[in-house]
Amino acid sequence: MTGVFPDVAFSRTKLRFGAFLFALIAAWPLASCVAAASGDRKGPPKTHRLLTIALPSPAAWLTPVPDGGASSKNTRLYALTKDGGLYALHPGGKTWTAKRLDKVPRIAALVPPVLIGENRIAAAGEKGSLLIVKLPEGQTTLIRPSAAPSPLSRPAALGSSTLAAVGLDGSLMTFRKKPGSSWIESQRIPAAEAMALRDGILTAADLDGDGRKELIVPAAPSARYDHGVLGDAIEPTEVRAYRLTGERLRHLSSYKAKAFAAFEAIGATAGDLDGDGKEDILITQSDRSDGAVHFALGLRNGNLVRQARGEAIGQGYRWSHLLGAFDLPPHGKRVLAIETPHLSGYLLALRMVGGRLLEQARRPGFTTHAIGSRNVWEFAVMLREGEAEIVLQEVGRRSLTALALGEGRWAARWSIPLAAPVGSNLAAADFNGDGRDDLVFAGKDGRIQVLLSR
Repeated sequence: MTGVFPDVAFSRTKLRFGAFLFALIAAWPLASCVAAASGDRKGPPKTHRLLTIALPSPAAWLTPVPDGGASSKNTRLYALTKDGGLYALHPGGKTWTAKRLDKVPRIAALVPPVLIGENRIAAAGEKGSLLIVKLPEGQTTLIRPSAAPSPLSRPAALGSSTLAAVGLDGSLMTFRKKPGSSWIESQRIPAAEAMALRDGILTAADLDGDGRKELIVPAAPSARYDHGVLGDAIEPTEVRAYRLTGERLRHLSSYKAKAFAAFEAIGATAGDLDGDGKEDILITQSDRSDGAVHFALGLRNGNLVRQARGEAIGQGYRWSHLLGAFDLPPHGKRVLAIETPHLSGYLLALRMVGGRLLEQARRPGFTTHAIGSRNVWEFAVMLREGEAEIVLQEVGRRSLTALALGEGRWAARWSIPLAAPVGSNLAAADFNGDGRDDLVFAGKDGRIQVLLSR
C-alpha cells in the first residue's frame, strides 16, 4: 500500500493476469465509440476554458467548500496532496494561486476528506489521530480517540456537531463538538459488536423523513465473494442503520446479503427515489452466479427492507459501479451506474418503478474505476446550458466526456483529451462566482485541471 501511512496493512488479493489482459483487449475497440452516436457534439465546451495547476506535490483529492459569505456565491477549492498537505486554491485570471495551509498537520491521502458543515472537513491524521479542520483559516482540532481511526475509511457527519468514524479495528465511534471549537469522543461501539468494514465509507441519510440523519454502515466483512475488484476480497455482508439518540448511536436495523453473496462496495449511497421525503439506500449485491445487481433499501416500520431491485448482470465476477441517485432535469431523479467499467463500460440510467429499478438508457465506452482501486469518485454531475451532464472518462482513459440523458439515450455534449488518466475525484461547483458550474480533477501525474466557465 502507498500513501502517507505505509505501515497500515490490509489484506490484498492478486488479480489474475489473464482477466486483466482480457479487460484491456475488450475495452480497446470501444475507445473510439464515445462520440459515434447521432446528435453527439465533439470538442471542448465553448462555455468553458481549460486551466492547469501544478502544486509542489502531486494532488490526490479536490474538496469544494461553500464560501459561506453573505455576499459571496462562489465555492472555495482545496487540494489534498499525496504527501498529506492541504492547499487553498484561488482563481485569478489565467492562473490560479495555491497556498499551503501550514498549520494543518499531515492528512491521510488514501480517501478524500469529508465536508462536515460550517466550512469544516474531517479526515484521519498521523499516529491514530482524527483531524477536524476549520476553513479557510486552517484551524485544526486534533483528536486521539480510544481506537485509531482507519485511514482507508471516510467519516460521516450526523449534524453540525456530531461525527461518526470507523476504527482501524472495526469499531464505530462518534465525536461531539463542545461549546467553542473543541471536540470529544462521545461513544465507541466495540469491533465485536459493530463489525464495521475497516475501509468502509460511512453515509448519512434521512431514512425516515424526520429531518435528522441516520448513519449507514457497511458491516460484517467476509471473504466469501472473492472477486477483489475494489482492492481486496473482503466485502461487507450487511448494511446497518443507526439512529443518533441524544449523544449515542442506537442500532435500528440490518439488511443482510443472501447466502454466498456480498455487497460489492466500500459504502452505500442514498437518495429519495420516489419523492416521499425519505431517502433510500443504494447498494450493489454480487455473487458467483449472477454477478452484480443493484438494490434500493428503505426504512419501513423501523426495519430495512428492499424497496426495488435492478436486473442482475447474469454472470459471476462481473461488477457494476453504482454511482448514486441524481437530479437530471427535466427527467427527475435517476440512478446512475457503470456496468462492467473494466470491460464494455455501459453508462446506465435507471428509474424506480414499483419494486423495480428499470433501465431507461445505456451506452458503452465509459469507465469510472480502475481494477483494484478504492477511488470510486471518478465522475461528476454538472449543470451546463440548462442540462445535467455526467462527466467521466472513456474506457481507454484518453479523454473526458460529458453526456446528457435524452429520450431513452445518452448524447455526448463535449469531450476533451487527457494528458494523463484521472487520478482523483471529479468535482463540479462554481469556483469563480459567476453562477455557473465549473469542473475540477487531477490526473495521475498530480496536475490539477480546471474547466472554468467564461
